[in-house]
Order: sequence, then C-alpha cells, then structure tokens
Amino acid sequence: MTRRLLTPILVPLFLAACGVAVEQGSLPQTSAPDNIPETETAAAPQPAQTGDADADGATGADEAVDVASLAPSVTGSIDGLIEMIETEAEAKEKAAEDTVAQPPAQTGVAGSEAVAEDEASVVSDETQAVAEVAPDQATPDEESAAAAVGNIIWNLEAANRGRAAPEPEPVVPVGPDPSLATEALEAAFAMLARRDQGLETGGFIMPPKADGIMRIALLVPKSGENAVLGNELQRGAELALFSLRNSQIELLVFDTVEKGAGVAAREAVVAEADIIDGPLFSDAVVSARQVAATHGVPMLALSNNTAIAGRGSWLFGYLPEQQVDILLGHALTAGRNKVGIIAADDVFGQRLARHAQKRLGQFGLEPEDFVTLTAAQLASEDELKNAVKRFTGYTPPADDEDTPAASELPPPRFDAVLFAGSADFALRTAPVLAYYDADPERVLYLGNAQWNQRRILMEPSLQGGLFASRPTDRDDAFNALWSEALGGRPGALARLSFDAMAMATILAGQKRETWNAALEAGSGYNGFSGAYRLMPDGGNQRNFEIRQVSGGVSTIFQPAPDKI
Repeated sequence: MTRRLLTPILVPLFLAACGVAVEQGSLPQTSAPDNIPETETAAAPQPAQTGDADADGATGADEAVDVASLAPSVTGSIDGLIEMIETEAEAKEKAAEDTVAQPPAQTGVAGSEAVAEDEASVVSDETQAVAEVAPDQATPDEESAAAAVGNIIWNLEAANRGRAAPEPEPVVPVGPDPSLATEALEAAFAMLARRDQGLETGGFIMPPKADGIMRIALLVPKSGENAVLGNELQRGAELALFSLRNSQIELLVFDTVEKGAGVAAREAVVAEADIIDGPLFSDAVVSARQVAATHGVPMLALSNNTAIAGRGSWLFGYLPEQQVDILLGHALTAGRNKVGIIAADDVFGQRLARHAQKRLGQFGLEPEDFVTLTAAQLASEDELKNAVKRFTGYTPPADDEDTPAASELPPPRFDAVLFAGSADFALRTAPVLAYYDADPERVLYLGNAQWNQRRILMEPSLQGGLFASRPTDRDDAFNALWSEALGGRPGALARLSFDAMAMATILAGQKRETWNAALEAGSGYNGFSGAYRLMPDGGNQRNFEIRQVSGGVSTIFQPAPDKI
C-alpha cells in the first residue's frame, strides 16, 4: 500500500481530526527542494507488515527552474564532479595533517585547538534516508560542492549560464503549514463521511499536478522477499532527486508486490505520472508496460531481460548478452577461435548459450563443442564427470603409462570456454574441467558479472578467468556522494536508479513529442552506471569492463570505454 508521509507536526492534528491512523493508504511523493531546508523531515510510523519504505521530502519555494536543452553527452559534467570530490578529499586530508602539525599558540593556553567541521545532518532508518543541509551552516567549500552536485548530470549547468544571482534563502516557517493542515482536516472529514455512508475509504487522492511540474513514478518491490532491492532503488532515485535540486520534479514511489505491478502502474497513471522508472523484474515490467503503453506513459524498465524489450519502453539494466559480446570479442581478437560452450539447462544458461552461438555464427564460426548440463547431471558426481570428460575430449593415459607432466599434455581441445550459467554453475563445473586438463592455465575461462563475488574469486580452479562487469571507474565518486548523504555503501542497483531518475529529468521542460528522440540520443550518455545509449527497439547499449580473477580479488583487465 502506498502512503503519503506527513510531517510530525501534522500527524497529531490529522489523527485528532479523524480518529484513524494515517496508514489508510496514500500516494507517496518526494519533491526536490531548490535548497534543502534546515529542519529535519521525519516519517510517520509505518506498520511493519506493509513493507512500505516511501520517503516524503520537503518541497521548496515555487521558483522557476531553468532546464538545459538536451546535450549529446554528459561526460564532462560527471568528470567535473569526480574531480571536485577527489580534490575536496585531498584538501580535507591536508588540512587535517596541517592541524595536527601546527604548534600550540603562544598564549599560554594548553592543549591543541579543536577544529569543528560543519556536516549535513542525516536522517535515516531501515527504509529511508534523506540528507538535509542547513544553508546557514554550509562552508564555502560545501556550498561549491552542493552547487556542483546539482549540475553533475545531463549538462544542467548549461541552463544556469547567464542566470541572475539567486535570491536570498527563504526563511523556513515555524509551526504547521496552514495549507497542509487544511488538506489534512479535509481528508479526515471525507474519510469520516464515507464511513458513515458505509463506503470504502480510498485513501489520500493526489492533488492535481500544477503547471510546470513533472512527476516521475518509481515502480519497485517495496514488500516481500525483494523489498531490500526496492529500498536500494528508491534511495538511489531519491539521491538523484535531491542532488539535481529541481523543484519542478516530483518523485512518486509505488509497490509492485502487494497489489501487483499492473495496479501500481494504474495508480501512477491516476497520479498523473509523466514517466515511469521501473519495474525491476520481467513479469512486473510486462504487466506495468501494458498499462503505461495504453496511456502513452514512457517507461525506463530496470530489467535486463532482452526478451521483454519493446517500443515505447526501454530496458535500463545491464544486459548479459552484451557481456558475452565483449568477452567473445576479446577472445577472438586474441586469436582464441576454438571456443567451447558449457551451459546450464535453465533459462539464464540457455539465453547466454543461444546468444554466444549467434555471435560466433556472425563471425563465420561455430562452437568447437557445446554441452548442456541438466540439474540431474549437476547433482550426480559420476554423470557430471562423464559429461565433462566427453566435452573436453580427455584421453586417460594407458595403464602402463605414467601421468604426463603438464608440459607433455596434448594441446587442449579449446582455446576458450564460455560458462553460460550462474555463479553456482561455474563453481560446480570449473573444478571438473580442470581435472580433465582444461584448466585456466591452458584454456581461457569466460564468465559473466555474477563472478564478481568472493566465493568465485577464491576458487582455485577459476584463477585467471575473465568476466565482464559494469564500469567501476566512477565508483569512488558515487560512493562518496552516497555515504555523505545516506551513510554506508551503495549496491550496484543504486547506480541504475540514480541514472534512470536523472535520465527522466532531462525531459522536464521539453515538448512531449520530442521525448523519444531525447532519450534515444545517438551519442548516448555517461552516468554513474557507465556509458550507455537507449535503442529504438527498447533495448540499450552499454559499455563494460573486463576483469580477471586473481588471488581472491578481481582486477581490471580491460577498462570500459567512457563513450558509446
């Protein structure tokens, strides 16, 4: 159930007026302020069983915000942010060293001088975190950093060129907002009236959208077993919203689990959402897209399943097929043309195997051998060994022969082996391949992004193997931005929702009929998730880096290009 989170001041007023809890169901909304107010925003208590974690940010003054025309690339602005973050970190470190090294003042006062540093106050709990910085406490360096963060994505700095000096900071009023108090009382009386008539309470109804406002709906799992993923995606989108500081943008969050993705999409349409970010999973994307397409609402799906790509919506996730492409490209370029494919007999494994066969065919090649291993074969030690033995073409030494040394072994059947399956599949099959003389010292192992986990990196039979990964060159900058605002470290999905949110905001102020062309800009974009481009068929094109398993860690073997 989606909820509208009221301020602590209004909650008692609302409860006293209607005699019921605020949890009667409402549409969540987050608006980006021009300047984040000094007062902290607190969330109303939420029942644990609902799984909701929707945050409600404060809306800033009604000030017109200029939005830049769509630029072909945002590489410069992102690089500027990274450089500023790194420069500030170095400056802080140097200042700390200078403070320690500074001798005591000649005033007779004992002890070292305490250095206080203004920081943004952080409000966080298990389901939401919104950083708010008091304008009158910010140092010049922090104001500079905040201004840079507001312009890091999509070349929004172009809109501010030649702009008049900003007006003085608005004074944050003390006490309840009269307009919100009236709205709460009216909602309370309306619910009481419906109860007297025996009518179902429909919860809070989103007020009509004001002129110039753009509403972005985020559809993610907010309850159920994947609620933690939905929470990460929401926090990433909120970080983008507050970093961009555009008061014309409103973020609405809808749960795709409790009532289903189709209902969530219909609620987003009723709330006058202009664009949808999400859902995450394939079945949810299909259900939501039917509703979105009917009402002409574009959708940036966070899924990575090319089977559900379609016009009018775009996949925003990291596509495994593209990871196969970059690995095969490297192998063939290195002269490793004899490629074997060992695949799991599941949806993911067959998807990768089919794509690999297709790509090799485009180069006029066929797999040197291809084997699909069923769940029964993987569960049986003897069946697995027999299947892998046939796959590698292993010939055991004769009874009267000693086991040959590695240098005396015949050439392997393959130059490279592609593992078409999950991390568990690789852990199960790699030791058996090595046992039958197809180890990574003689054969190049090719994996996928699931290999970037400790149990893979520590597996002896996978040392030296290569796998494709999302670009990591901007991780330090994003981690710094995240930890300063929200604390902790972000997951990979947070980068996707940040960039999807920022991608949607470039449409603000543009004519609706130009949106598709803007989203499908030929030169692509460069965000914290890497360089990418949205394609007319509903897919995407992303750059990946190649990493190598080595001694329990992964190292960059080939960096990702910063442009498409």
